[in-house]
Order: sequence, then C-alpha cells, then structure tokens
Amino acid sequence: MISNFNDLMDKSVSLQKSVTAKDTYDGLLSTAALTKLMLDTSWSLLDNELHSGVTSVCSMIQVTHEAPTVAGEAITVKATVKKVEENKIFISLKAVDETGVIAHGISERLIVDTASLKSLADKRSAPLKTIL
Repeated sequence: MISNFNDLMDKSVSLQKSVTAKDTYDGLLSTAALTKLMLDTSWSLLDNELHSGVTSVCSMIQVTHEAPTVAGEAITVKATVKKVEENKIFISLKAVDETGVIAHGISERLIVDTASLKSLADKRSAPLKTIL
C-alpha cells in the first residue's frame, strides 16, 4: 500500500490479451475493445496500491487507435503513471500488437473514498426508484 500518491510516479503495469472474435468488428480489433483493455490496465496499475476504503475511477480517457489488428493476435497495453496532482493520477497508455504500436492514450483517474462514491451514486439514482 502506498502512503503518498506521489509514490506512484513512474509505476508501470502491462496487460496482455489475445484478440477474440468478440473483440472485433468485421474481423478487426474494435476501438471499444481496445479502450476497455486500456481502462482495465490503468485500473490494475492502481488497484493493489490503494488501501481499503478507497478506489480509483476513470474521469477521462483519450485514445488514438492508429493501426488495425486482426483476431487471433496478442495485444499488450502498458500503463505508466506520469503525473500526480493531489488525488488525480495521470496515466500514459501504449498498446502494441505482434507487429508494432497500434494505439496511444492518456487517462486521468481519481482516487476517491468508496463509501462517499456509493453515497453519491445512491443520491443520484434515488429519483429513478420512484419511477421504477
């Protein structure tokens, strides 16, 4: 567990996945599936570093999908903490397949109190409960 969010600087993690038919549109890796793997990678970068009672949520992601990847190829996403501002963590993302770079991105994650987040969600959804 980290004691200071600045301790996260330059921390990296990579996730790898084989592209399945479910991840594709017309046989090519979809940007949506690629973005999901980028989100999962940025989440896993922080998940084991946070103490109980807090979590990270994505407040922004930008993805530039630069090259196509066919089903069956392996893709690897690397996430690296580049900047920390209080509870905001800025992460660079890079995706490669078996032939080279396919995407770059950036993500901003906020470290938040889990109970407060749940309370906020409950308050926001309360009007829906009267309709349903």
